[in-house]
Amino acid sequence: MLLLRMAVLLILIGVVILFYGQRERVRDFWVDDTRYEREIHQAAADHGLDPDLVRAVVFQESRFNAFARGGKGEVGLMQLLPEGAVAEWANVHDAAVPNEIELCNPELNLEIGCWYLARAMRRWRGYREQTELALCQYNAGEQRARRWCPEDPAGTIAGRITIPSTEKYVTRIMARYRKYKEEKL
Repeated sequence: MLLLRMAVLLILIGVVILFYGQRERVRDFWVDDTRYEREIHQAAADHGLDPDLVRAVVFQESRFNAFARGGKGEVGLMQLLPEGAVAEWANVHDAAVPNEIELCNPELNLEIGCWYLARAMRRWRGYREQTELALCQYNAGEQRARRWCPEDPAGTIAGRITIPSTEKYVTRIMARYRKYKEEKL
């Protein structure tokens, strides 16, 4: 009887350890990454972006939770900073800065996020890793992206990103982006 209890306990400990090691995959399994498909396609088209890239960014940023809040004040699907991208968008569009409740509106959040990402994509046009540099800028700002930019536009940013969380961010989005592209083949 004691042996049976110990075996069950060991199995349970093994399951907990396995689950803990795979917690992100388990969490991501439940994400409906087809939510807001129409809104994503519209905002991406309005700004000349690939909807699969926007979908990958939304997955990474909020797991498609329009009411997501980040630790630094980021809001909504694309985790926009009211004093950052949102304020810049409002300034360029001669509009009032939307409040946090308004930023939870998927259409508005995607509009601002896609505008901001498209601007970063234009900034890095001509670089082989344009998308990766744009994601660096989206995540860590243009100044840092400039520091990580290879001198040769045909070069790579591999090993140049000095913030591990940004490197992980770019890697994960690019992997999901490729996955979404492959799903369509």
